[in-house]
Amino acid sequence: MVKTTSEITIIDNDVTLMLHNKKNKALYTCNKEQNRISFSDSNGNKTFNYSVTARVNFEMFELSQIGETINFKDGKIIAYLSTKDVQELAQKTFYEDGQTRIYDFIDQTFTIEL
Repeated sequence: MVKTTSEITIIDNDVTLMLHNKKNKALYTCNKEQNRISFSDSNGNKTFNYSVTARVNFEMFELSQIGETINFKDGKIIAYLSTKDVQELAQKTFYEDGQTRIYDFIDQTFTIEL
C-alpha cells in the first residue's frame, strides 16, 4: 500500500514500513522481518537499531555497539541506538507541532484508519 495523509507518505507491505514526513523531511523505515529500524530526523541526524558501516570523507567507520556515534563538524550525527531509543526519538521528533500523529512508533501501530 502507498498512501499520503496529513502530509505523510506511507509505504507499507509485508516486509517494510516506511513513513516520510513531507513537512520536515523526517524518514522512518522498519524492516518487519528483522525488526531493523532506521530514523532520520528533520535535521539530518540518522539513528539505527542495528550496526552500520558509514563512509565519511573516504574513511570507513563501523558502528557495532549500541551507543556508538559518528559526530560531524556541522553538528549532525549517525548513531547506533537501542530499539527503544530509536522509537522514542521518532515518537518525539517525527511530527511537526499540530500535525496529526498517524503512527505510534512505540506501539508500532497506526492511530488512524487507513
